[in-house]
Amino acid sequence: MSIHPTRVTIARERGGLSRVDLATAVGVTTRTLTTWEDSGAPVTRADALASATAQPVAFFRTNPAATVADERIFFRARRRTSAVLLHQATALGSLGMDMFSEMSLRLGLPALTLPELDPGLSPQAAAEAVRLQWGLGDFPLPNLVQLVESHGIRVLGIPAAEQDVDAFSFWGQDARPYVFLARRKTPERSRFDLAHELGHLLMHSSTKSDAATDRELEREANVFAAALLLPPDSVRTMLPSAPPLDAVVALARRFGTSAVAAAHSVHDVGRASDWGHRQLMAELTRRGFETGEPGSSLPYERSRIHDALVNYLRRSRTTTTAWARTIGQRPDDVAAFSLGQALSVAP
Repeated sequence: MSIHPTRVTIARERGGLSRVDLATAVGVTTRTLTTWEDSGAPVTRADALASATAQPVAFFRTNPAATVADERIFFRARRRTSAVLLHQATALGSLGMDMFSEMSLRLGLPALTLPELDPGLSPQAAAEAVRLQWGLGDFPLPNLVQLVESHGIRVLGIPAAEQDVDAFSFWGQDARPYVFLARRKTPERSRFDLAHELGHLLMHSSTKSDAATDRELEREANVFAAALLLPPDSVRTMLPSAPPLDAVVALARRFGTSAVAAAHSVHDVGRASDWGHRQLMAELTRRGFETGEPGSSLPYERSRIHDALVNYLRRSRTTTTAWARTIGQRPDDVAAFSLGQALSVAP
């Protein structure tokens, strides 16, 4: 029996370690570690691997772990992102899939009911089709985390120490879509990130990401997100031409978006000229909207699925820490994956 090679690689990449780093930490040659990642490691090395990677010993089980190919992840600014961060994202993706696999044994999770979109649709038309098929009209969207969860998308948080890893998404080996969100942004921008990743999952699932297509994929996902959160017809109806800044901010508050996103949408639908858009953006920057949402009271959105996990742990009289170690996960990862909702569950 041996530790499956996928678990050695995932643990190493989760820890941000090179093969040289991990080999040195466990007292073997780099060649030996490479063999472990190709063929498996002796089970007698589980304690050493756990100590070096900060993964629980229980993680180093003999069965394979679900893996994510980094070229299949929709990842912001891929070309400007280090290989270490990309590999951490794939490792977090694997760990998140593993946690949801454990949750599916204990909780009833929503079925996958995503719309099938015509591949010829523009991003704006795709957003309109989603609103139509989900019966959303042109009204402000409700809790977006809960909306996409209800259609089978699995939403997780990114651990605070790794929040240089931005929002990302992928279709897992289990044929389920996953979205990971960093909570270092405002709630408004977190909603935009989620809408952006939904666009990737719906429009680009058959597209292989590479340097030539990344920029276009990101542009399309941004257009989709803007149209989903701020329906163009609603923007045209609610605002006059050359609207004042206060009206743009009010639009953003009503639809749960950032004021910057609202200003871009006002320009995109023709309610602001190029010059007017520049003036809006300059004033938003002056008032601090470039990096925050002054005056906003919008909270971060809660997940019903992660609330169900918390309720399960309470009924089972199990702490988050104990459950995490039982399933071979780091407690801080489980707390982050649950969007902080399972941060501290008392028995």
